[in-house]
Amino acid sequence: MISRPDLAIVLALLCAAVASCGGPAATIDDLVQLRSQVARGDAGAAQLTVDRLVESELERSTYAAYAGEAALLRGDLADARTWLADGKFDDRTASLGYRLLADLEMREENVAAAADALEQARMVAPDDPRVWVLIGRLRYSLGNHLAAFEAADRAMELGPTDVEALKFRGQLARDSEGMVPAVQWFEKAVGQAGSDRALQIEYAATLLDAGEPERAQSILAQFDDPYLKAVELARTGDFVAARQALELTEGARRDTAAARLLSAIIDVELGNFQSAAQELDQLGREQPSNHRIRDLLAFVLSQNGNEQEVIYRFSDQARGPGGSPWLRTLVGRAFEALDRREEAAIYLDLAAVDETVLGPLRGGEKQAGDEGIMRRDQVRAALSAGDIERGVDMARRMAEAYPESADAAALLGDALLARNDRVAAFRAYERAARVRRNWPLLLRMAAARERAEAARLVAAFAAANPLNAEAAALAADGYAAAGQWEDAARLLDRALGNGMRQVPWVLAARSVAARELGEGDGVDQLDWAIEAYETQRMSPPAIAALLAALPEEDVQLRSELAAKLRALSES
Repeated sequence: MISRPDLAIVLALLCAAVASCGGPAATIDDLVQLRSQVARGDAGAAQLTVDRLVESELERSTYAAYAGEAALLRGDLADARTWLADGKFDDRTASLGYRLLADLEMREENVAAAADALEQARMVAPDDPRVWVLIGRLRYSLGNHLAAFEAADRAMELGPTDVEALKFRGQLARDSEGMVPAVQWFEKAVGQAGSDRALQIEYAATLLDAGEPERAQSILAQFDDPYLKAVELARTGDFVAARQALELTEGARRDTAAARLLSAIIDVELGNFQSAAQELDQLGREQPSNHRIRDLLAFVLSQNGNEQEVIYRFSDQARGPGGSPWLRTLVGRAFEALDRREEAAIYLDLAAVDETVLGPLRGGEKQAGDEGIMRRDQVRAALSAGDIERGVDMARRMAEAYPESADAAALLGDALLARNDRVAAFRAYERAARVRRNWPLLLRMAAARERAEAARLVAAFAAANPLNAEAAALAADGYAAAGQWEDAARLLDRALGNGMRQVPWVLAARSVAARELGEGDGVDQLDWAIEAYETQRMSPPAIAALLAALPEEDVQLRSELAAKLRALSES
């Protein structure tokens, strides 16, 4: 929702608008009251005030924008259109009115109409930072990502303390810079907004993603909201209390995809695998491209002893390019449980492969219409068929056609990397990363650099995104290569604590770090090595870690492990 000017300023403007305060005092009070009611989210009271204003003699253009804002607050888009569509606002409310009209059009996906409304807003108030925030949001939604950043910068120039400008900049920072830098923007926005509930919650969510749960909890504690409490309790590991809080959440909110996924995660942690499987299965059908839901469902089925179903449902996906190491491990273990060891070895070997160079980006890109999507798919098809030069040529022409699109730049980088033109690929990736520096893109950027620079990129990403376990693990690998074992151990512990406890090479690396740091007089090294080996007995890093940790007198076991390691390296 558009934020509101100070009520004292509004009162002064209204005095000028109503014949130098010569109109009825009650009408002036109603206008000020309406702004206050909308500001605090009281939709019911705002509607009653609008009704009184309609009955008054006040000129409609004086309060039409405010009435439209009240209608948007309660979600009545049809009523909002009756107040906003004709664009009849007085001089003092014209910028707000056109911004609200643009907001309405964007909600109803009337892109051209939204652009027209924003152009009207820009003409009447070219220095209004809120106008530039909405321009930025519209540009971003159309795939004009770099132009959206330019609009955000313009908004910040015009309103360095404006709440909406700060919030928008924080939202962009989450994608382009990471969670830790984004926190600073939201902190500034909250400092200006006071008690804006939605902003406070978004700030708390960003703090959680930045690895600062205590600060997030202090904010969420202000709200008597069972769902938020459930999220907070689940984050801190109190899953019994999280379940109780989730059950108190109102029905409509409890039926959202996010709440249902939370419910499934709580069931997993409490050992209710059958219930979790049912929920995840339904969510997976609704969101077939969500690989996290897919992998979690495979894990739940395996924990519930449904190895045949794991193989039937996920073996093809696990072998394909979209198969995660975790999914491959789960399928491999399912084959092992059925004593189909040759097939198990295929998947466990795949899981052990270090895939730092990925295929072209999959899904999620937003281009300007069907033509952009078609061109994107043509590039991918050419690259997949091995026609690299044609793929590069098409990707280059697509990047020229969509010069403001991060997705087009990233796809060009993929094509150039496939041609092994790493310098040019990195330049394209850097352009994409100005907008969206996510983990898959970061891996591609690292693949285009020399080892030392790649390690620096990964370490910087891990620092900005503390809850990304894969980034922490790979950053630890870089620190280990440089002999910085304390940093390596710290990041490996972070990775293990954030979901990589089932990844054998991470456990094996932690064993090596324990040896280098002399932790537990060798006991810790052996414990980590045993856990790595038990997680995946065909993992070369796990075997090597156990070999290094075993006492010299364990001659027979060391000999067997050495023979297995040789066989794996020769295969």
